[in-house]
Amino acid sequence: MSLSEDVRVEREKRKHAAFARREQDILNVAESLMAAQGVRMVSVDVIAARAGIGKGTIYKHFDSKREVLLAIVVRHYRTLTELLTRMADPVQAVVDWMEAQLHAPSRTRLVYELSALLATDAQAVEHIREERDRMRRRMSQILSSQNQAVSDPLDRTMWLESMVRGGIEEMDSPLHRADFDAERLIESLLRAVPVLVETTRAKKQDSRLTYL
Repeated sequence: MSLSEDVRVEREKRKHAAFARREQDILNVAESLMAAQGVRMVSVDVIAARAGIGKGTIYKHFDSKREVLLAIVVRHYRTLTELLTRMADPVQAVVDWMEAQLHAPSRTRLVYELSALLATDAQAVEHIREERDRMRRRMSQILSSQNQAVSDPLDRTMWLESMVRGGIEEMDSPLHRADFDAERLIESLLRAVPVLVETTRAKKQDSRLTYL
């Protein structure tokens, strides 16, 4: 490869890296605005203005606002899957997975809302389902590697998802007492993780009778 070719390749790498960073910046801005102001109140113009870029730049990355919504949801599930892949300790991996959602409730609520808004778009639903199922498969791998004798790992995966959703709903409940503590709620949910992960393999019972 000639020197000029090396320079061209390096320039293309920097260009692609800058493009990817800008795309993530757009999604970060859109996610933050929508979580704070509501999805319908945030237009592509508003996102562009807050990101400090032209509206046309956004359309270089996404064909429509709907594609921005889809990208936010897909990124959410990919991030959760990555968290489950990163840690060698299965309990800590699941704890990190739960904390990422419970300690950022506005972002998690937004993902739920966007998923509902995209429910009429068959292609978007299929894309979201694909990413969610990849996350579930990874979680199931963690759970099945610990104890194959305790329930179906997919069942426990869905229990964990339900715990997160229930925790978010409880934080939003209008029935809270004045002393409600969201951090205490999160800690109580996290204490259930070792039980569901089942780090101790079940011992096989000896079926032989023992006589005194």
